[in-house]
Amino acid sequence: VPDDGPAGKLLGLLHRHPCRPAHIHLIVQSEGFKSVTTQIFDEDSKYLDDDSVFAVKDGLTVKFTPRKGDPKAKLELEYNIKLASGE
Repeated sequence: VPDDGPAGKLLGLLHRHPCRPAHIHLIVQSEGFKSVTTQIFDEDSKYLDDDSVFAVKDGLTVKFTPRKGDPKAKLELEYNIKLASGE
């Protein structure tokens, strides 16, 4: 969170830090289904229990595992997302 403007001032007044846990934003869309916008958090992240914007929720933490046999990638993740049918 930027700490040089009003958001930073508010965090300072609340005696909170501006740090967020490591996370990835996702937008998932498929024809015939409602889209989902969410974020997932690395379960080993330093600020997981102290997110400055309180966005960490059960089911959004994930464990990245070492990827073997691929010199271009170090980690991988399997994460299932269920979409509701569209209206």
